[in-house]
Amino acid sequence: MVRYIFLPIRRMTDLKGRSRRREYWLFTLALIVVWFSILAGIHVIYPLPDASPGRRLIEALPPMSESANRFLLYLGTPTLIFLGWVHLALTVRRLHDLGKTGWWYLVLLLPYIGTIWAIVWLVQDGQPFENRFGKDLKGREGMADDLTLRRPNDGVPLPAARVVRD
Repeated sequence: MVRYIFLPIRRMTDLKGRSRRREYWLFTLALIVVWFSILAGIHVIYPLPDASPGRRLIEALPPMSESANRFLLYLGTPTLIFLGWVHLALTVRRLHDLGKTGWWYLVLLLPYIGTIWAIVWLVQDGQPFENRFGKDLKGREGMADDLTLRRPNDGVPLPAARVVRD
């Protein structure tokens, strides 16, 4: 399980190939946990003084002290850029697993609908066969070969009722 968290970092420059659903969602969950841990740690290490309004580095974040803002700006921003690139490469490979090009990542630029659309794609199982981006990572290639008929009449359905012939 930990392997799937560090695998995208090792493959961060690989925009070809495929990535499994498990790899994508475990890394995404780890990324969310890391980001919230950084924010919580900043508030613990650099608390906002009483009766101080604080400042917002980003409007979505709560007010923070100047030290917290500097920490987030100088250490949080490079971390966010690095992990954002890793997540971008991982998402492109995940789209390849679905048989789509990485350009479909731009669907996220559509407000609200693009995010829902992307999530619906990213929770789907990958294509169970080799596609133009590589082999199936689950190894489901040989399944059709195992379904051969043992006798010639095995595939003939039985009649539903007795057939009477003239």
